[in-house]
Amino acid sequence: MKITTATAKITAALVDAEAAFQTARREETRTAGIADRAAARAKAARTDATTARRDLAKIERTGAKGLAAATRRAATRTAKADALTATAADAKATAAAARRAARTAGRRVDSLSVRAARSAARMVGKIAERLGRTTLTTTPAADRILAAEDLPAVAEVEARAEEFADLDAKAKEFKKSADAVKKWLRQLPTGTFGRVTVTRTSSGTTLDGDQIAIDYIDAGLGVPPRKGKADTFKVAVTAAAPALAIAA
Repeated sequence: MKITTATAKITAALVDAEAAFQTARREETRTAGIADRAAARAKAARTDATTARRDLAKIERTGAKGLAAATRRAATRTAKADALTATAADAKATAAAARRAARTAGRRVDSLSVRAARSAARMVGKIAERLGRTTLTTTPAADRILAAEDLPAVAEVEARAEEFADLDAKAKEFKKSADAVKKWLRQLPTGTFGRVTVTRTSSGTTLDGDQIAIDYIDAGLGVPPRKGKADTFKVAVTAAAPALAIAA
């Protein structure tokens, strides 16, 4: 299918664009840091140069000793301030260029993302037309139901149901307690605490049902195909009826 090939090409271009965007973002961060540090050094150097020139002017005005040293110090610090100011200006220009490159890369990712979503929606529509909507859905597995001649005695059913109710209640209580302890533990940062090691691993991604529905509508495909859920199974055990005393 031509549309499948087109979607693959757009997806590949999107992957490359995202990689380029991440590289551009890292470069933007790096150059911004360099520019900030260069600006700070230039500012400090200009302050030192201003102080040196002020000291020189005071010596010249009062005729105090140290004129030669003050002259050299003022000249040296002024030259250093000029050099650092020029370096800061270059770093600022480099950071601005990196910032523009990152924005351009980001716009390309956004553009390709929209194209990829639309192409994928068209591809799904074509596949649905070829295979048929019903083949895209599956029926949940049904419970195995015993035949009438294989049914156990009522007393056994009641006993197993009571056993299930008791175990289910305990399991819910244990889960509630476990969730509370887990919530407390999740506050810990990643690291090692004695015999305990805390790690966090990405669990991947999941389909965005809302966005899929929007893409289907935008592509004129109507409502996305759905599949049925398994039946909800519940067992209720009523209390035993009290025995009635019979008068002799």
